[in-house]
Amino acid sequence: MKNRTAPLALAVALSLPLISGAGAALARAPAADTTSAALRTANVQPVAADAQRVIPLQGAWNTRTFAGLHGSQGPIPASAFVRTSDLGRLTAADRDALAAAGVTLDIDLRTADEQAQSPDLLATDARFAYQRTSLMGTEKMDLQKMMTTFPDSLGAAYVQWLDHSQPQFKQVFQRIAAERDGTVLFHCTAGKDRTGIIAGLLLDLAGVSRADIVHNYAISAHYLEGQPKDSAMNAQIMELIKQNPEIGRKMAGMAGTAPENMDMFLAALHKQYGGAEGYLKSIGVSEAEIDQLKVRLGQAG
Repeated sequence: MKNRTAPLALAVALSLPLISGAGAALARAPAADTTSAALRTANVQPVAADAQRVIPLQGAWNTRTFAGLHGSQGPIPASAFVRTSDLGRLTAADRDALAAAGVTLDIDLRTADEQAQSPDLLATDARFAYQRTSLMGTEKMDLQKMMTTFPDSLGAAYVQWLDHSQPQFKQVFQRIAAERDGTVLFHCTAGKDRTGIIAGLLLDLAGVSRADIVHNYAISAHYLEGQPKDSAMNAQIMELIKQNPEIGRKMAGMAGTAPENMDMFLAALHKQYGGAEGYLKSIGVSEAEIDQLKVRLGQAG
């Protein structure tokens, strides 16, 4: 029987920018603070080729395309996808920049709680279609209960998604396939976990090398270094960490975007499903929809 508590706990862990900079509460737990500092120091740095994929915005972090990443049939076009973080701080100029980049659809992977705390500013802009699918399958969260059920690593958390969140993955990929024109943007809050796994599945479907997929994931921590960590949910979790330093130590281990997390996810994806295409078929995404995803990724034929 599936553990229904696990996805709820993961939704808390993976919705927040707090993990990459634990703040004052973690500073009161020396072991956690040391771990977090070590992880920050170990952030994977972008290389020169990554610069072409960055879309600089004032109010969102880690905003990137897949431009130039090589799939089985050639490079992925810049117009295919934009991945990013919370869009609740976008300026008018940011929204104009995304429109100019060709974005027509905004897929919000967050919970209703997250959307209420930081409304997606593209959702009310008539230039963009908007769909919110809580990738973890929960909308409201009991933080006190769920904070004690985290897996041992982010990589293990990502692997659990393959089982627990199949209806949500199906909805996301079917909606992407239905968007025939324009650029599809997808995001969560921290812009590294739920967003990173959707990116990983898309890049694997395109036939991008495992090394390049892992690198594309791992550099998120670098691009997220300046992301604000002052959300209402962040404050609640900081209070819980003050009350229970052991939670803080465990959450410090979920900081950043260590390459081994994506490596673990991709290994499980290929062992259990033969890769992204096998996974999408197994959850009910049709052959025609998968073909359309490949067209968008520049990998038709």
